[in-house]
Amino acid sequence: MDIKQRFENIVGTKYVSDGLGERYIYSFDMTENPPRKPLLIVMPSTVEEDKKIIELANETLPPLVPFVTGQNVGGLTIPQVEGAVIVDLKRMDKILEVDEEAMYMVIEPGVTFGHVKRHLDKHHPTLRYTYPLAPPYTSVLANALVQGLCDLSTTHGSMTDFINGLEAVLPTGEVVRVGTSIMGDGNWFARYPLPDLVGLFSGWQGMTGIVTKIALKLWPKKKFEGFAALFTFGEHATTHLIKKIARSGISEDLDSQSLSIIKMLLKVPYPVKHFDGEPDYGTVIGYTANSEIELNEKFRQLQELVDTAKEDDPRIVLIPWPTVVKLMGDQANEWIDFPSDAFKVLAEHDGLTWVGTYIHPKHWGTALDGGRKIVEKYGFELMAFMKPLNILHIAEFKFIFRFPKDEETIDRVRKCCEELLDFALSLGALPYKTPIWSAKKVQKLADPAFFELARKIKKLLDPNNIMNPGRLDL
Repeated sequence: MDIKQRFENIVGTKYVSDGLGERYIYSFDMTENPPRKPLLIVMPSTVEEDKKIIELANETLPPLVPFVTGQNVGGLTIPQVEGAVIVDLKRMDKILEVDEEAMYMVIEPGVTFGHVKRHLDKHHPTLRYTYPLAPPYTSVLANALVQGLCDLSTTHGSMTDFINGLEAVLPTGEVVRVGTSIMGDGNWFARYPLPDLVGLFSGWQGMTGIVTKIALKLWPKKKFEGFAALFTFGEHATTHLIKKIARSGISEDLDSQSLSIIKMLLKVPYPVKHFDGEPDYGTVIGYTANSEIELNEKFRQLQELVDTAKEDDPRIVLIPWPTVVKLMGDQANEWIDFPSDAFKVLAEHDGLTWVGTYIHPKHWGTALDGGRKIVEKYGFELMAFMKPLNILHIAEFKFIFRFPKDEETIDRVRKCCEELLDFALSLGALPYKTPIWSAKKVQKLADPAFFELARKIKKLLDPNNIMNPGRLDL
């Protein structure tokens, strides 16, 4: 019996494929990272099937690559070795529990942001989750594990900080739980006390097992919400003002982007150019309240901070959102209702990538200023995006590229991204959703003891090296 038949015995003939078309679809994503076809694709629907797949892989030794939609911007689900089996988890799509009192949900890998929003709006209207700048069909579980950011990151940190606990099938086939759920179902309220073992799966890009369930924090949905648009000039002045707003605690969400991204949302044709005299950055500021009085007071405090900044640069403008809607039409409300919708404009071409990093706030303005010069040197649109995380314990910035996937452009994208990352690393920044090429650069500069420890953990958990081998250049 060949390996395909053995996988079919686990999940059924309908859910295993080695067809050329399927292998091609799973071989690439929108990034510049080189494609590689898998051996075949298998689609389990239960934890028991996941366990049997891993047990079979340990016997026959094909590498396994966990996959849901592949909507990451880092090549994270492209196999790094020949003969890999894609384990597509989208059939595991249940919202298993929503706990109103402890404010968490337990979901499977195939649950998307669209599923969560619809479910909470219908069944739990006083609670909300968080939403990233990603398609609505993106896996919530996968996004939490890859340490990305979201529309509550300004207040609460990266999406990994939302994890209460998880269940995983280890590379050796054992099913384990971490967090308070070790005491049984209905008890997923925290990831500690006891050793915090979520870190064995967060940021590992599927190298330490298949996560089959995850518990994620939900948040109270306040009755009143407000938004404002802030337009600023210069990287240092912009980051200085955003730091003040973030540390004030007024805003739950601060999304700052180069003006070119806003112009893209307004359907300005590719490539978007910047003109002298235009603001450099537009920032959407979101804030919520339990009463209109509180909401109005938050805007007043925000205006006060902006007025102080205007003493140094009178060109700064703060616009209440109702005025933005009058100027831009209903599309302005679409941008903030479900941020995933804004992803559409970024996917205008078949290529999309970024260099995304977390950095010390003191280097924020320098990183954006230097990165802007590098992007301009290579002739790309300026698509800079930044956000303060966790009340500015962390600063985030990325430079995004949408591009046609012709050979010359891909080569130019790679060179530009490498130079951007080299510059970011020189400032002590670290990339997130880390592709192989950037992990190699990090290893040359970072404390080697960290990567040696990571290799030991990987070998301990995965002695046969079957789980997504080659990721992070380990």
